[in-house]
Amino acid sequence: MKRVLGAVLVGALIFAADTASAQLKNSGTSRIRLVRAHCTTGPCDPFFTFNAGSVLFRRSKQPKLVINRKLGKMRINNLTRLGAPPIPPALDGRVIGTIFYGQDENAVCPLANTVVTGEFATATLNCIVTVVGNAGCSGPVAFSDFTPPECSDVSQTIQDITVEVYEPGSVGVPEKLIATQGINVLGKSPDCASGGAGCP
Repeated sequence: MKRVLGAVLVGALIFAADTASAQLKNSGTSRIRLVRAHCTTGPCDPFFTFNAGSVLFRRSKQPKLVINRKLGKMRINNLTRLGAPPIPPALDGRVIGTIFYGQDENAVCPLANTVVTGEFATATLNCIVTVVGNAGCSGPVAFSDFTPPECSDVSQTIQDITVEVYEPGSVGVPEKLIATQGINVLGKSPDCASGGAGCP
């Protein structure tokens, strides 16, 4: 349980180059759970809900990221509409974080020893609507940019990760935010003050 909480709340991944100076290993596969996004007064997007969702980050290493931006996969299960808008053919996802670039031994990488905060990966989740009207949506997650060849020997530490899934064409619009990373803790009725089962 502690391991799951740490992965979601801290939201830190390390993608490190295999160099002697880095003293790090490339991170293995990591999964972050998605929950319905809530804003100040309730769900950010009142028209859609879903049963479960996740982002799977696969092991990434250099020099593969010079020619392949693939990072993982994003999924939303049982997407259900609660109002007039129909289920869209696809959803837009993005991953935001802070990238700390390491040293460059031959001093040719312009990103070396810098810190960059913002969107670093995106996803398009294609939705397949079932006969009962809900949908399963999934798609690959890819880094927004290839690694410049001259930076393939520079380590990257990515932390403070935020995952967001929006209605199509609405990335950054709070009222269209459907999902984000988090943990669901469901209530149980009757409550413990009313003699609920399993209460102390």
